[in-house]
Amino acid sequence: MIVYVSGGCKNGKSSIAEKISYSLKEDNNPFYYIATMCPCDNEDIKRIEKHKKDRQHLFFETIEIQRNIKNLENICDLRGTFLIDSVTALLANEMFINESIINNAYEKVTEDLLYIISKMKNVVLVSDYIFSDSILYDNITNQYKKGLAFIDKNCVKKSDVLIEVCYNNIIIHKGKERFKEINLC
Repeated sequence: MIVYVSGGCKNGKSSIAEKISYSLKEDNNPFYYIATMCPCDNEDIKRIEKHKKDRQHLFFETIEIQRNIKNLENICDLRGTFLIDSVTALLANEMFINESIINNAYEKVTEDLLYIISKMKNVVLVSDYIFSDSILYDNITNQYKKGLAFIDKNCVKKSDVLIEVCYNNIIIHKGKERFKEINLC
């Protein structure tokens, strides 16, 4: 099953995605947390440590991969259950490399994600919903937002379930019948 989780920053997406991925986990198959965040400062490091502490009881095998997500096929058993957190960070990592801006990074991320999720048995992807404000941004930020929207749109097409998380509330936009298979208790 492919589940796409989107929502605003710090709205509970990761904890809901953890519960969903745990409910999809199969006893004899691996259980992976794919961490894509590349820490830039102490705030990022604290956030990563908090996430690790919060998910200790779930017994994920954590794989840190900031670029080239399709390389998971060389690292992991694709019959396992995966939580990829987050698509947003993955795009930033591919778009901003060594003080350069890779304009078509969103195309690579989309291609890599579609490739790897097509080979996975169960995967939950987390992405930030950053499209609803009315602030005028610079060209680079707008390019990033458009790139993330492109990735989201293409991955959601392949997803069985699309949910939006808003302050820990789940709104199902696609796949209500499949979502019923998920046990969030």
